[in-house]
Amino acid sequence: MSQWALPPKLHSTTEGGPICFHCDHSIGSKDGLIPRYTDSHACVRCISSLTEGRLALDVHKIEKKYRRRFLEFWSFVEIRGPEECWPWRGKYHSRSNSSYFAMPRHWGSGRQYSAPRCAVWFTWGDIGRLPIKAVCGDNNCCNPLHLRVKGVPHFFHNRHLQTVDLEFSSNKLTHETQLFLETTHDKDPKRFKKIQAANRMWIDFRLAADGPLSPSIIKEKNKN
Repeated sequence: MSQWALPPKLHSTTEGGPICFHCDHSIGSKDGLIPRYTDSHACVRCISSLTEGRLALDVHKIEKKYRRRFLEFWSFVEIRGPEECWPWRGKYHSRSNSSYFAMPRHWGSGRQYSAPRCAVWFTWGDIGRLPIKAVCGDNNCCNPLHLRVKGVPHFFHNRHLQTVDLEFSSNKLTHETQLFLETTHDKDPKRFKKIQAANRMWIDFRLAADGPLSPSIIKEKNKN
């Protein structure tokens, strides 16, 4: 997918915009609006957090209205070790073989965005339409430590601590997405069928698995 070109005077003005994915950033909002940059539509507080190197992978830090989408998104990510690539197991465009996830945003008519971009929104912060880059070379990788946001400096002074924190958070998230799939399967069959339609084999694997799926298990299942 083509990416938004950075303007010469990036983030020079702000405006009020819809609340972002991260619930802490709407604290104090009396009118349901938060400060966003006019050009990129990025959340001002998210950009500040990103610059300071703050990384979150916790459903409880997500606004309630976005939590189901958060869990649904990560249900399609094969979460591996903090230094490994995290493959996307959801939908791909047939022509470009690029990943996508349905996530309408307020600044345009687009209703779906690449999986890595959604991963950035849910971890580093709501960067709006700022361009991103996968430093691992895999443009469909969803590991937040492999993703960089252009136009904003990342502070990685405590990279080792981030790796440790991500390992703990990702293990916790694996169990949360497992519970989400099981609950949706039992309580909302129609919604579950829509989720399952994106990649039935992967979702069935997730429901049957006792923990994260290894690449060897996936290869073995593909042979059968």
